[in-house]
Amino acid sequence: MVSEYTGMMCQPHKAIVGANAFQHESGIHQDGMIKNKSTYEIMSPESIGLMRGDAQSGAGIVLGKHSGRNAVGTRLKELGYDLEPDKLNAVFARFKEVAEKKKGGLEDDDLEALVSDQSGGVNKLWEVTGLQVSTGMSGIPTATVKMRGPDGVERFVAATGTGPVDAVYKAIDSIMGVSVNLESYTMNSVTEGIEVGTSNLLL
Repeated sequence: MVSEYTGMMCQPHKAIVGANAFQHESGIHQDGMIKNKSTYEIMSPESIGLMRGDAQSGAGIVLGKHSGRNAVGTRLKELGYDLEPDKLNAVFARFKEVAEKKKGGLEDDDLEALVSDQSGGVNKLWEVTGLQVSTGMSGIPTATVKMRGPDGVERFVAATGTGPVDAVYKAIDSIMGVSVNLESYTMNSVTEGIEVGTSNLLL
């Protein structure tokens, strides 16, 4: 309520009311939470008006680079994948590789893609091999995208849009022949102040 009225966002690491207050990524914490939530929480989020939901055993588990095998295996079982130990080990090894590179936690779709990948399925059908975007106050946002398809052939297309991100996705749609729906994105500068030269686009 205070955040809403003041327009000031609450820091994620703020005790009790922060978004990360009831989140657990450390493997040993996740294992304890799966067995007994009171191991690492002296109060429940519901007791202060927060609804944790049913995802990931309702234990506030974030599957990231610090997660353990038990947490990954438990979530896969909840998704309907009861894997043999050898298969789980292979999926977990691949999970750690992906988690090291990805900012934030892995979602259910990511886990299912890893299982499919270890089953011999193809996880990555298209790869972006080149991207150039041009935009400005008076110019039309234009994107040139180059992608390598599952057949190994590179294709490139230029497209315009209402903004640079829209132009990029229109080019991708044109190359793949499939309509892609962008749900959300954030942009974070690498440095601060006037020296900002590059930024990270998370899609």
